[in-house]
Amino acid sequence: MRGPSLLVVGAGINGLWTAWRFLRAGWDVTLADAGPLPNPAAASWDQHRLIHPLGAESEADVHAIERALGGWAELWSRLGHSHYRQTGGLLGNRMEARSIFLGAAGWPCQRVGSASLAALVPGLRRHPEGGGLWTPRAGVLLADRIVTDMVRLIEGLGCRLLPNRPILEEEIREGRFRLGPGEAFAPDLTIVAAGAGTGEVIRMLAPRLTGVDQTMFYFSAPRAWERAPLLVDFGPHDDLWAAPPVAGTMLKLAASDLAVPGGPFDSDALSERIAETFRTIEWRFVRQARCRYARTADGARILEPVRGTDQRAWVVAGCNGGGFKLAPLVAELVWQHARGQVEALA
Repeated sequence: MRGPSLLVVGAGINGLWTAWRFLRAGWDVTLADAGPLPNPAAASWDQHRLIHPLGAESEADVHAIERALGGWAELWSRLGHSHYRQTGGLLGNRMEARSIFLGAAGWPCQRVGSASLAALVPGLRRHPEGGGLWTPRAGVLLADRIVTDMVRLIEGLGCRLLPNRPILEEEIREGRFRLGPGEAFAPDLTIVAAGAGTGEVIRMLAPRLTGVDQTMFYFSAPRAWERAPLLVDFGPHDDLWAAPPVAGTMLKLAASDLAVPGGPFDSDALSERIAETFRTIEWRFVRQARCRYARTADGARILEPVRGTDQRAWVVAGCNGGGFKLAPLVAELVWQHARGQVEALA
């Protein structure tokens, strides 16, 4: 018996996870993207993404990371291999408040002094005042490998892939999509997960979303960095973060306060932050790259029906820069909300 049908618009990490979630429930799923599949130009395509609770603003935020790690473990089990590397993590600022949240959630962490920081972080020149907050339960997700394997996974489960197929807002509102000469598709449900391009697909959302560019520097660094933890809120402005060069990747650094809504990027400012924080004489600069994501004014994620579609089209947007690690939770939210609406209309 044919199951209900779903069209996912956007093959970033949220689109891929959503497609997989509905496939496992027996839905017929089609995934469309304006670019190739996988798409090396997409925001989800990078060597690695951080996963940790060191930016938590509440105990609930810590529990969300715990649940997300459980979701990723489910994916590793299905793939037969893991694209997660546990590196441990170090926080260099706001340690008192964050340690309270982590402790209340039962997440292992401890304060470390300057001597321990120097042992954990190769070539650390500038120590955070008051030492740091260390947790062993933090690491990196090997993003491009995850995206590649998830495309293969969902295709193997019967997902229809439509690369290089931009979806128009008019099609979403009509609920009917042209696939070729004389061929059309009218899914029971459409999920728009187009990342930073959401405002272009659903124009009424454009005023609520700001495209933000995060520029990252990649380095070839001494092998000691392969054993280093990820870093959060380091440097002279307490905004420098780093992903260690694990599993054949490069050392990656960026500064959260330098993430800007369009316009030119101040590469000198990032270079100065890095030079003030680390002894880089043995580093070799390889390249820089930009990641664009959508930010909402209040930092809240958008998950709502598309107006005028009788709740048969939903949109998820506004990852605010940290969406990759939470993709398993986003997919579950989409499943719980949008799927229920369609079933109620059936």
